[in-house]
Amino acid sequence: MSKIDSEAPEKISAYIKKASGEQREILNRLRAFLLQEEFAITEDWKWNAPNYNCNGMICWLAFFKNHVGLNFFKGSLIEDLHSMYDEACMDKGNRQIKFRCIDDIDETNLKHYLYQATKLNKDGTKVKAKKINTDIPEDLAEALAENINAKNFFDSLAQGYKRDYIEWITTAKQEKTRLKRLNTTIEWLSEGKKKNWKYEKC
Repeated sequence: MSKIDSEAPEKISAYIKKASGEQREILNRLRAFLLQEEFAITEDWKWNAPNYNCNGMICWLAFFKNHVGLNFFKGSLIEDLHSMYDEACMDKGNRQIKFRCIDDIDETNLKHYLYQATKLNKDGTKVKAKKINTDIPEDLAEALAENINAKNFFDSLAQGYKRDYIEWITTAKQEKTRLKRLNTTIEWLSEGKKKNWKYEKC
């Protein structure tokens, strides 16, 4: 297990201060919820965002343009009992819950996800790695052919970074989700961005 950043609480407080209006209120409310004594969770700082640990990483918390995201690293193993997962953010074992206003926070329902997440870590349960076909799917190949900047950047990436995009597209459960991910992939590639560019250190 990696060492916890001793300055995490201060970094997280500074991070939250950068959020605007209701997003800051959402972040503070979720932070207080996660740090309730009953969960025995510790704050950490990774990928320029707040992280929360209990016998390993449980979840991260981050704000975006139009929402605050709470991402469970082993969310795929947690039953979405209250239909809170955002389908567009299902990536590997990760599952994200989005909050667009303070009223979206239902702590009673959230406890189910947090209890399950901490139990998975305490039991040592891991997300099984799925074998992903790393061949470039036809729809991605066609989209790349129509955008030279995206294609040039994609071709320059190491296999692991290419796989991140391919896996994200091919694991979409619905056609509309796959199309949305494909369009986002081309947009980010044309801007010279890797799949997880939001979490890279500045």
